[in-house]
Amino acid sequence: MAHAKSLLLLLFSACYLLADTYRPPNLDKEIFDADKIKIDKISESSLFAGLLSVAKDFDEEDHEVDYELRGHALAIAGRLKPENDNFLSILGDLKERGKANSVDGMTTSHAVSKIYRGLRVLMRKKDNEDNVKLASYCADIALRLDEGAKEAKKIKEILEEAGQPDWKDMLGSPIYNTGGRGGPPNEFKERLETIPGGKAAKFASIQSSVYALSVRQLSNGRHAGAASSLSATALRDKDVDGVEFHIDQKVGNMTGNSLEEIAKFMRVRHEEAGRIPAGYKVEMAFEDKDGLLDGPSAGTAMSLIIDALFTGNKLDESFACTGTITADGKVGKIGGVAGKIRGATKKKCKLVGVPAENIPGVSDIYVLDGIEPLINIQVFSFAKFEGALKVASANKPSEVQETIDDFNKIATLLKDQGEGILNSPAVISKLEKVVKAMPNHESARILLEVAKGTPPKTLSIGGSFHQIDTATSSIKQKIQTITWTEEFNRESTDKADAAEALELLKEVDNKVDSRLTDFQKAMLEITEIFHDGRKDSEKDDEFVDRLKTSWEEVQSERKKLMENPEIMEELYG
Repeated sequence: MAHAKSLLLLLFSACYLLADTYRPPNLDKEIFDADKIKIDKISESSLFAGLLSVAKDFDEEDHEVDYELRGHALAIAGRLKPENDNFLSILGDLKERGKANSVDGMTTSHAVSKIYRGLRVLMRKKDNEDNVKLASYCADIALRLDEGAKEAKKIKEILEEAGQPDWKDMLGSPIYNTGGRGGPPNEFKERLETIPGGKAAKFASIQSSVYALSVRQLSNGRHAGAASSLSATALRDKDVDGVEFHIDQKVGNMTGNSLEEIAKFMRVRHEEAGRIPAGYKVEMAFEDKDGLLDGPSAGTAMSLIIDALFTGNKLDESFACTGTITADGKVGKIGGVAGKIRGATKKKCKLVGVPAENIPGVSDIYVLDGIEPLINIQVFSFAKFEGALKVASANKPSEVQETIDDFNKIATLLKDQGEGILNSPAVISKLEKVVKAMPNHESARILLEVAKGTPPKTLSIGGSFHQIDTATSSIKQKIQTITWTEEFNRESTDKADAAEALELLKEVDNKVDSRLTDFQKAMLEITEIFHDGRKDSEKDDEFVDRLKTSWEEVQSERKKLMENPEIMEELYG
């Protein structure tokens, strides 16, 4: 299964960071030769049944389902018996719905016992390299499933002898679980929506583009904001009766649903005005055509470029935006807004639009980076499409252009004379004028708060989660592996990663939302333990126990936050 070069994440980042997702197995990776495995049929069946039970346990009512473990178990079961009907049935269920149709009644201890019986037979043929490799993967799965099983000690001995498995690239692209709400599974494919043709002879413009803000996942697991050019091209097509909107790359369900809303919005907006032609295909594509894309937050950007085709309105090349869109033109909340705005600065964007519901996230920029980003780029919030259009247009309404020009004068003063000039009554007066003219000018609003001595001091709840999770993303998997296997195994790069994580955590130590203070402390503690390693007199198993205790505290604190209705409401709106 081929992997895309990158994953372009235009979804609600808080949800993405906190939720678990199913990823189907990559059965193309070569790890052992199933034909060379030496094991009797009864033992092989026992091993296969145990693995399949682990893979099948996708009960959506069980909020502690480990989707990665399930995916790994399915990956190994599928290599043993790729044509088995039960395997193919479960694989199909999970691909289609992100869950299995049924959960068998096998307990975790029973599944571990079945896997262990197969492991014992595999390790009787230690001279067979493929047997040992298979044993390594199966032992790791069994321990992760139930590290307290009665066979755990013997399985750990097998894992120590066989060596740690290499799970890298074992899973494919994510399929986002529907959470029991009955929605369809996520599928990455090109999307198409069609509206009836109208009486217009042609589109007013044949091409349009704008920058859409996104969050990209880096190779180390961290996330970085980016601005990606999004273009639309209207082409005559004799095979199309009306107007066909086509996203010319693989996107997930949320982006597909967003396109459906946009098509409705465009029809309502332009049908009565007589601006809809017939016999056209509108091709849309992001700058990174090789990446996967999902999420609804490109909705406003897509609406702007399609709308420009109907009206002929030119868009400002220095403008970037993010936000969902509805069929009645409402701009909705997204995630990772601070990181996305940082991404806009890298593309030399001067104006940025974000949803009004994300105003707290704009303040995060000041908390993290001070006033400099806010004087280099003007950030606006919008509740409706029309508000976004006023700032996005190359030919702006005079009152909007005057406000932008006024803020530029303030920014120039700040760059020339420093932050102290904010204390000047003249500058405060200019900022008040800008905010009065455009209350949605978030850069001006925040600078005015700073000038009046009431600056934002803490991150929003979403920004706090994002900073903590991003800081520790490069070490969490390693910590989990140690707690699963109960073996202290740290590579040379792990200490450097932990040192970087500590630095990032300490940078936001007094900036996170007070409700996350205990979670922040727990993450800081476990990162320090992992960084420092064993104490001089400490044995490996004692260090592992200390790490496990600290990790349990991290999980406990996170669970408290996830069960807090007030926090969940702020995160998800």
